[in-house]
This record gives sequence, structure tokens and C-alpha cells, in this order.
Amino acid sequence: MKTIYIFLVPVFFVFYGFGQTPPSVTPTSAFINYGSNVTLTATGCMGTVNWSTGQTGASISVSPKQSARFTATCTSGMQTSGASNSVLVQVGLTTSPCNSNVSVSSNLSNIGYRYESNNYIIGTGDIEANASVQFKAQNYVQLNPGFEAKSGGVFKAFTGKCTELQTREVLTGRQLPWEILWGPDDFIWMTEKGGKISRVNPQTSAVQTLITISDVFSNGEGGLLGMVLHPDFANNPYVYVSYNYSIDNTVSGMRVKVVRFTYNSGTATLGSPLILVQNILGNSTHDGSRLVITPELKLFVTTGDAQDLSAPQNDTNLNGKILRMNLDGSVPADNPIAGSLVWSKGHRNPQGLVYANGKLYCSSHGAGIEDEINLIQQAGNYGWPNVEGFCNTPSEITFCNANSVIEPIFSSGTGGTWAFCGLDYYNNDAYPRWKGHLLLVSLKNQTLYSLKVSADGNTIEGPANLYLVNQFGRLRDIAIAPNGKVYLCTSNGGNADKIIEITPIVE
Repeated sequence: MKTIYIFLVPVFFVFYGFGQTPPSVTPTSAFINYGSNVTLTATGCMGTVNWSTGQTGASISVSPKQSARFTATCTSGMQTSGASNSVLVQVGLTTSPCNSNVSVSSNLSNIGYRYESNNYIIGTGDIEANASVQFKAQNYVQLNPGFEAKSGGVFKAFTGKCTELQTREVLTGRQLPWEILWGPDDFIWMTEKGGKISRVNPQTSAVQTLITISDVFSNGEGGLLGMVLHPDFANNPYVYVSYNYSIDNTVSGMRVKVVRFTYNSGTATLGSPLILVQNILGNSTHDGSRLVITPELKLFVTTGDAQDLSAPQNDTNLNGKILRMNLDGSVPADNPIAGSLVWSKGHRNPQGLVYANGKLYCSSHGAGIEDEINLIQQAGNYGWPNVEGFCNTPSEITFCNANSVIEPIFSSGTGGTWAFCGLDYYNNDAYPRWKGHLLLVSLKNQTLYSLKVSADGNTIEGPANLYLVNQFGRLRDIAIAPNGKVYLCTSNGGNADKIIEITPIVE
């Protein structure tokens, strides 16, 4: 008779993803310079946090040599969650000038560097273990005998233009677009100075004209200007615009008004105009006219001085101001001056406005110096025409002290103007280098700028970063899509203006 022995072996199972919520990791993205580090923190885990790096613990410090993504899971008992949100850490390398032909023959160590060329790069030296190096050339990269990327180092070679910004022409053949914004329908909504409001499909470039406003008076810089959509557009399909008209069909009769239109999605038209405010002095220059609606449903409108230097410091005059109104045009009860739309004063020609993180930022044209970015405060006085930029001359200091003038948080300086125009705030994880930055376009300098905003939102940290210099001509406005792509419109005239799509690439 045979004896059969049965051995019971305990088997342990770890269950992944069942009943265990993934942790949440912050920051959701980060930009660091090569050699720096950032702390990632996982919350919402009652057990052990396991990182994609192999580390454990609620917080870890990472210092990648190249841009990388990090995730975390949570293990509690025998259950492990799915992966957390993926955090992109972008590593900034020192970048060479974009020369025609580049030869790299020396050994590279203890460095994070990116060589760029608009023709070719030839490499013959070593990439040491403690280095992170990129070769990017428009035509080709050639690695000659003697080149070696040693173990532990990071080396990338690829072809492309000397930028991380891929550009694509979405639309051309337009005449002086003034406002572009990303609509809730995933279309770009656009005004053109001559009076047209259109929807633009960013994928197909199809343009749908919604209205040509008949009483727009377009002269010089004046015409159909700013626009904003109601935040709850599905239930309140209102489109707010600011534009010039003329009381006698002459330049001297130019005025500015703010009008609300209603969008009919069935007929793809705008109608039922409701005038919110009118008879603001206009001119062929200095009409302001950017619009923003804040979360508390207040409409802010910028106005220029219309070349009347007595207006910006006059509380009874609506020129040279930032106005604040209810969405029906009435005066909010908490405005600083009872019965007045005036929110702040002392502005010359503010043509950029954005609300971000509870703060209102404005960009404004200087006369011959000191274009400004201002942090707008209730009842604030920003000095014009008595002060240009900072309070730094004897007369300006006297006026500033007597009138509690608020100085700009950024200026083009006393060397000249850049012609600040459209302004927006980048808060997307797609391109960490720009996250937490104001993006600004300029007309005269034909440049896109990024400016880092401090954590409290009250200052600009460091100098402006320049992009696309002189590539597309005069740049009027900027819009940011939810996926992190950026759109610019030009202001060159000649029925040749464009909308340009920018796709930032993390390399």
C-alpha cells in the first residue's frame, strides 16, 4: 500500500489595483536646471508609497540627468494600487548659440549642455559618466571615430530646428486679427479690426464668420478690438466685445463701447446686441480694450487715454482706466467709487489682461520707454501721465509719494519700448519650463516672452525669456489651449495675417 503525502505550501498573492486608490503626486510637473533637484510628495496613501525609481516613502528627492516622468503606487496589506498621476520633470540644459556648423572635439564632463546648429554637428570627444549632452542639428549629426558616450552619462542626438517649440501655420490670409481666445467648443474665436468675429477650427483651418459688426469704425489702431466669452457659455452664450464707433463718421468723433452679443449655435450667428457702456472717448490710437471675466462674474475692461493726457488721473473720466462692471453693464456695489465703473487709474494704453490665481495682470504700452506689466489692485493708481514705469526721477518720486502710485512688476526699461500686447498665463503640465509663467507678445519687438511669476504672484522673478524673435512679424495676441498648445496671431496687415500654433516639445 502506497502512502501519498500532500504538502500544503502557503501562497501569498499581492493584488494590484483592487480597492486601493492611487496616491496623488505633487508637484504635477516641474522644471529644474541640470544638477538641481526637486522633491516629489505622494499623498492619499495609508500604506507604503513605492516610486517608479525604486525608492519608498511619502517624499523623495529626484535629480534626473534628462527630462523624465515619475509615478508612485500605494501598497497596503496585500493590495497595491495602480499608478499615480505621471509627473514630468523637465531638465534644462545650458544651450549653445545656434551656429551654422558645430564641431565638438573636447571631452565633456560634469556638465548639462545642449549643442544646436542650423546645419550640422560633428562629435569626436567623450561624453563622461557625469554629463548629460544633446546634439541637435537641423540637417545632420555625425559621430566620428573617437566619440564615446560612457556608461552612466546621458547622450542624445537628433535633427530639428534650434528650438523646443514646433510651429504650425493654422490660418493665413486674415486682416489684422486683434483677439484670439480658446472657446469651450475647442475652436479659436477671433476678432478682426475691420469688424468680423469668427470661429476657427484649429485642426482644419475652416473659418466660420459669425458677424460683421456694421457700426465698427476702423481707423489707425482703432476698430473691433477685445472679446471674451461668458464662463458658463453653454447656459449663457454671451460674447462681450469692445470696439470703436464714430458719432459723426470722423476720427474726431471716435468713441469706444462695450457690447454683449448672443450666440445662436443653430444658425452660427451673433445677434441681439446689448450695449453695456458707450461714449468712452476713442481715437485712432490708445484705445486699450482687453476684456476679462473673473470667477465672481465681473467684467474687467481696459481703456486707453485716447491721447487725452488729462483723462488717466481724472476719476470722473473713463479713459486711461481699468473698468469693472457686472455682466449686464451695471456698477458693482463694491467698486471703489460709488456709482463708477472705475477700478484703477493712471493707465496709458493697456492692451493685455489676464486673471490668474486670484490676481489680475495687465500689460501696457509705454510712450518711448517703460512698457509695463502691472498687478492690478482695487483703487490703484499706476501713475500715467506723471510717471513712466518706476518712480525713479525726482518729479516721479514726488508724485508717487503723494498719490500712492503702484509701480509695475516688470518693465521694458528706459532703453525703449517693446510694444507689449496680448498677455496670458501658462498653467499646464505639458511644458514645465513655462508653468507658472506669464506669456506675453510684442508688436515692435516681434517676440514671444515668458516671465516667471513668484509663488505669491506678486512679482516677476528673473529676466524675460525670448522666443520666435522676428520669425512671424508683429504679434498681437496669444491664446492657450487646454492641452498646453499656444496660439499667436500676427498684426502685419496686407491681408496676410496668420494664426500660428506652438507645440512645446520636451526633449
